[in-house]
Amino acid sequence: MDLGLENELFSELLLTDVWLVSLGGLFVMACVWLYTGSAFITLMSSCAICFSLGLAYFVYTLVFELSFFPYMNLLAIVVIIGIGADDVFLFLKIWQCVLAERFSKSSTLNTQSTLPTPLEHNEHTETLENLMALTMRHAAASMFVTSVTTASAFYASYSSSITAIKCFGIFAGTVVVTNYLLMITWLPASVSIMERLFASHMCCQQHLTQKLINACKKSINRFCELFEECITQSIMSYAYLWLFIFAVLGVSSAIIVFWYPGLQLPEKPHFQLFVSHHPFEVYTKLRHQFWFEKPLQGVENFNMSMRFVWGVQAVDDGDFTNPSSYGNLHYDNNFNISSKSAQIWLRNFCQNIRQQPFYQATFGFLLPNCFIENFIRYMERRCVDEMDSMSLDRAPCCDAEFPYEPHIFEECLPQCISNLCETSFYQHGKAGPKFAAGPIHSDEYFEGNSNESLSIESTPTQLLVKAIIIEFDSNVRYSTLYANIHQFYESVETWFQQQLSTAPLELRGGWFISDLKFYSVQDTLSHDTIIAIVLAMAASLVVLLCFTLNFIISIYAVITVSLTIFNTVAVLILLGWRLNILESIAVSTAIGLAVDFSLHYGIHYRLSPSKERIAATQFALSRIIGPTVMAATTTGVAGGIMMASNILPYIQIGIFLVVVMATSWFYSTFFLMSLLKVAGPQYDFMQLGWPAWRKRRTAKTNKFYERKPSQIIATEQLLTPTSSAIVEMANSETHELESLNSNNQIRTISGTESGLPPPSLAVDLEHSFQTPH
Repeated sequence: MDLGLENELFSELLLTDVWLVSLGGLFVMACVWLYTGSAFITLMSSCAICFSLGLAYFVYTLVFELSFFPYMNLLAIVVIIGIGADDVFLFLKIWQCVLAERFSKSSTLNTQSTLPTPLEHNEHTETLENLMALTMRHAAASMFVTSVTTASAFYASYSSSITAIKCFGIFAGTVVVTNYLLMITWLPASVSIMERLFASHMCCQQHLTQKLINACKKSINRFCELFEECITQSIMSYAYLWLFIFAVLGVSSAIIVFWYPGLQLPEKPHFQLFVSHHPFEVYTKLRHQFWFEKPLQGVENFNMSMRFVWGVQAVDDGDFTNPSSYGNLHYDNNFNISSKSAQIWLRNFCQNIRQQPFYQATFGFLLPNCFIENFIRYMERRCVDEMDSMSLDRAPCCDAEFPYEPHIFEECLPQCISNLCETSFYQHGKAGPKFAAGPIHSDEYFEGNSNESLSIESTPTQLLVKAIIIEFDSNVRYSTLYANIHQFYESVETWFQQQLSTAPLELRGGWFISDLKFYSVQDTLSHDTIIAIVLAMAASLVVLLCFTLNFIISIYAVITVSLTIFNTVAVLILLGWRLNILESIAVSTAIGLAVDFSLHYGIHYRLSPSKERIAATQFALSRIIGPTVMAATTTGVAGGIMMASNILPYIQIGIFLVVVMATSWFYSTFFLMSLLKVAGPQYDFMQLGWPAWRKRRTAKTNKFYERKPSQIIATEQLLTPTSSAIVEMANSETHELESLNSNNQIRTISGTESGLPPPSLAVDLEHSFQTPH
């Protein structure tokens, strides 16, 4: 037996298994250290990620004023570790490319290296500021794109009616936004501090650890170059084969998701918290076999009830982000049961429901269920009972003919219910009329069990019927299967709406309710998940179109993202996942994580200096394969570490990260790039452009980067361990900033169909680094 300790143990393990999150974070930071070669940058990156969580919690609690913080919000820690590391890789990649470009350009100057004078130090400082401005010009935009798509996917979950999903979407989206703000402020400042304070010390002497890191980086760089070359050659040589393979996988996955077995809804009201072999979960599966558990659960004789309510509006104005907020009570101002037409219709309603196929005849005294029938019998009694020693006159609540006058009905109904409360047949808090005293206010509402204190001596005119509940049992057993309860709900709701169409005006505000809590969760998951997916996909398409300005590339990227989602969900279905709360969050989050890689490839294809599709494809592959592999590896491994947890939510988020990262990288690299290589737009086909005023503004802004020749100093002080591979980069290839800084008027140079400039040609550098000879 679980002894009621399941939730307490889960809360404890939720905190103790945080060490797995920390271990995943340490792995990511180790990759950052190996990638940058700087412990200072690694430490500052870790601080930025931690501060983003703290700042997001501040905004969540004090700015948004949200008091409910579900445990699912902690899952955002795992996601933000990977996203934060991706931003660090992206920023430092562009920073190293800027330094490599400066080094390659400054090495062509026929100047003699001397020790820096005070004037030269000032010029170096100004150069560092311009280098950082140039890096921020591109890194901020790239990080903005990835952050917007991911945050949009999270915020799209706010459309869900489930409080835990809504709160998670708000918190996770806020974490992504705060992480972006810190990455464009904290990280550049950290890099600048490192360059200013540690440059001369680190360049004059290198410790053994630094030398080992640099040696490892050189080996990794050689391996990455070989890996990128193999991937590029396979895509350029076998593009049609990759298209066929991944298209077949995508179609097969769509069949799995939409046809068989499909993304099924949960069938257990119990939300699994631990792994399947945990003793608590094993006992939950076997508890139905124990006889001492059956009376507690009441499953054997539990039929769905049918409750019909009038007098109270079906309005929930509470805080949807706080499950403890129930809102206010809103009365139906048109409700009036004392009219003759309402009395007749209500009696007919009770007679009609007994003729329906879903009605279950119940034996015994259920006097409050359809109180109007009992009230009619109550009004048929004699006015004076000769057997009564007191010989009280019961007029006008006696010998009356149905329907009754409104004033007689309002006077006698409280007396009837008061007498019923004194019997053993009355069920407290169940069906029947609900009264309020005197002039009615929302805070003067009394439940039916408050009528127990009433007596015949009470003044009837002080009580008014403000609501009624009519309840019957159905012949439909309670089930966790969505199809069964959905059929029951639709049949009863359809019949009830037909009855309301014939009701008088004062009774047309009724509504039907039953034991539908679990069914509501299932129905909400099935509908709200689709809405969240549509909103996230629409946001991703808008971002893609805004940053590529090409319909063809945007459509190709959306197709790639769609197939990525299909494959991800298909794998999860084959692993036994059902569309529960966490799974709904995972599907929405997958869109934000899957679109990043496709976005990077699409933007670099668009910004290629060559307008020919083959050269543009090679250019995008040579620039983006490395960063995307690093991002997918760090995030995937961080998720894989989470799979060692003992609680199911951590395991599921780990599986999800591994699957979505692997699927997203393979589809964006092999399918999207093969599609662009075969049928990508070229020579400005379907290409849009910004208005002329934006171009003038951009041209005016570029003047900031223009430098005088005398201000370019080829000094070694600017090259720190964060750019230990700069010399190799400058001598081997031109970095991606050539494309980011080029305009649409650049023509294909002869002999550059491969996307790489020939060694003999001069490199077209940024205006800020142009030096006349």
